[in-house]
Amino acid sequence: MLLPARKIIACLLFCAAVAALAAETRHATDPETGIETWETTAHGVSLRLTQILPDQVRGFYQARGFDAASVERLATGACVFQTVLRNDSAPGTIEFSLADWRSVSAGGERPLKLEADWQKEWGQRGVPLAARTAFRYALYPTQHRYEVGDWNMGMTTYALPLGSRFDLRFVWSEGDKRREVMLSGVRCAAETSP
Repeated sequence: MLLPARKIIACLLFCAAVAALAAETRHATDPETGIETWETTAHGVSLRLTQILPDQVRGFYQARGFDAASVERLATGACVFQTVLRNDSAPGTIEFSLADWRSVSAGGERPLKLEADWQKEWGQRGVPLAARTAFRYALYPTQHRYEVGDWNMGMTTYALPLGSRFDLRFVWSEGDKRREVMLSGVRCAAETSP
């Protein structure tokens, strides 16, 4: 039985969309620390996530003036990753907003926990302004534009339990063209042993 042309075209378009999302994810584990990294490259843009352990979060933010309860909220109430995004060779300028990115897991899709969300919580907790400013500069920019060769690094946070597995759908635009790619099999750091 022959399929009508429009069904064939619809199937081809669906397959092309799935292929566009499915970029190869490379995974590495540091043999000394056990810290894991995931990286992918597509359309001239690369993204790398590296686990930040809860103890690393504690040490970093306690040294910047956060009270112990607020540090614990961040260290155990979210997954924290060092994030590096590069425009290696995408034509022209790329633009992104972390508000468009989603973690995808068995529990469904979730937005990232953005700097503005944390700042609201830190204000309610009475975290000092100097500590909140340090927090802002340590996080990955919520929105930005990159020319070819531009890149940045900072922390991104995900409202998922420690040890969770997820895929990250990251999104950017090149002019009028929207790009989406999946970084697959990412795992939140687990609590370290005492």
